[in-house]
Order: sequence, then C-alpha cells, then structure tokens
Amino acid sequence: MDFIIESMTLPIDNLLGMLLYAILYMLSTGLIVGLSLRFIPNRIPYGIKNVILGFAVFLSLFIWWLTIIK
Repeated sequence: MDFIIESMTLPIDNLLGMLLYAILYMLSTGLIVGLSLRFIPNRIPYGIKNVILGFAVFLSLFIWWLTIIK
C-alpha cells in the first residue's frame, strides 16, 4: 500500500501513478455521468446513453492527458 501512495505523489515520474490517476478520472466521470443519465426523467434509449457515457469518459481522459502534459 505504501508503494501505491508513493507512486501517486509524483505521477509524472512513473507509469503506475499515471495509470491510477487515469482510472480515477474514468471512474469518477463514469459514475457522475451514469448516475445523472439514470435519473433524467426523459426516456433516452440505451444506445444513446452509452454513447454519451463513452464520450464523457473519453473527454475526461483527454483532459487528464492535457493536465499531465502541462
């Protein structure tokens, strides 16, 4: 556990820290968008919900990549 915490302090220096932050971005975005799409009162088809969720996760990974590059 100490290794994981240590790798997340400077994620740019190692691949594990970058991977953990990418997974955190994907999970948080997927959870927020997924829950918001679930409780929208309009009936949206399942396929469109998946497209919206996939686009949001892809966009969050793109933003994550831009923050890592800075």
